[in-house]
Amino acid sequence: MSELSVSIEAHMKKKAYSPPVGTLFQRAAAQTGRKPFELFREFFKLYRSAGKLTINEYFLYRLYDDELYSPEEKGRFLSESIHWPMTNSCSDVTWRGATEDKWLAYRILENAGYIVPKTQAVVDSRIRVFGDSLKVDTVSELKTFLSEKARYPIFAKPNRAMCSFGAFMIDKFEDGKALIDHEHWIGVEELRDKIIGDKPYLLQDCATNHPEIAAFSSGLATVRTVNMVSAKRVITPFTVMKIPTGTNIADNYWRSGNLIADIDPKSGEIRRVVSGKGPDIKEHTHSPDTGEELVGKQMPGWAELLHVNESCARHFAPVRYQSLDIALTADGPMVVEINSGGAFDLPQLASGKGMLTDEVMGFFEECGWAFKKRRFGERTKRDQRPLEPELSGA
Repeated sequence: MSELSVSIEAHMKKKAYSPPVGTLFQRAAAQTGRKPFELFREFFKLYRSAGKLTINEYFLYRLYDDELYSPEEKGRFLSESIHWPMTNSCSDVTWRGATEDKWLAYRILENAGYIVPKTQAVVDSRIRVFGDSLKVDTVSELKTFLSEKARYPIFAKPNRAMCSFGAFMIDKFEDGKALIDHEHWIGVEELRDKIIGDKPYLLQDCATNHPEIAAFSSGLATVRTVNMVSAKRVITPFTVMKIPTGTNIADNYWRSGNLIADIDPKSGEIRRVVSGKGPDIKEHTHSPDTGEELVGKQMPGWAELLHVNESCARHFAPVRYQSLDIALTADGPMVVEINSGGAFDLPQLASGKGMLTDEVMGFFEECGWAFKKRRFGERTKRDQRPLEPELSGA
């Protein structure tokens, strides 16, 4: 079957960059002519630095290549291992439910006047109700919804999950079966019991790109805005577009072939486009799907997107380090998701630069985070934010 039957844990492993370290050292040495011991010594310096990079991240960003980075630039990269401790140092963690419960987040955003994805129904077998949203519980109710009430295509996603883990498309419903992800016909009972299971799912209208975005993106692309909320203003130092390619149903970068584009936050112009990770990173000037020129392209409605982003960030101001995923549609910017925190790897991979600018460092220090060098033998205390019960199966 497709990735529908793959566990959340398997999706997370697929997202992670973890090839054999020995192979990475060999490829880096062959590419640069540097000796493995020299590479390891450089990595260890970055491991102990303020960014606390892991060995896989050293190769993920190709920091072994002196032609790409100066020593100072290498020290600007941040490790994902300290993402949650840094996020928690500056945010009110009690607000996490307001960002990670998607149904609740959409209600808050919609009430504040933002365009959000339209939820047709919520599939949930538990006692919770969802306001005036249609709740679908049993196999019979799901069959009735799919055959009589649904608008196709449908984008289905867990109410609480990250990185589009567990998401799928329902293209149509015929003769008691649903067409999933353009290729799999499955019965309602299998869909309800084996695919959706006991996780609450949102069944939503499929949003569509602005025509100028549709010219190079096969599915819904979103702009990831990285926001830092200070006492008097919202700082948005990085903006990245996640671009789905081929038959991928979502724009997340872990899906094979997808692109990410570094966008100038002020002008909305695409500056760099890449695919792949580590030694396999490839830069693109044009869309591999359509041939549309990408680098230098101006995003439509950028001023309106920036306005929506800042206003939304202020509504969620207690989450001082946050990120939004905003789709550019013909009807205007659509807020697809708001996140507590935001992965460091996306802006760093897209731009080829480390996130730890003087401005970013100042923000986190203002929040109380101390950029200390790692002591010998010290391990990073990770707050990995355990999966919610409905995701982990607990």
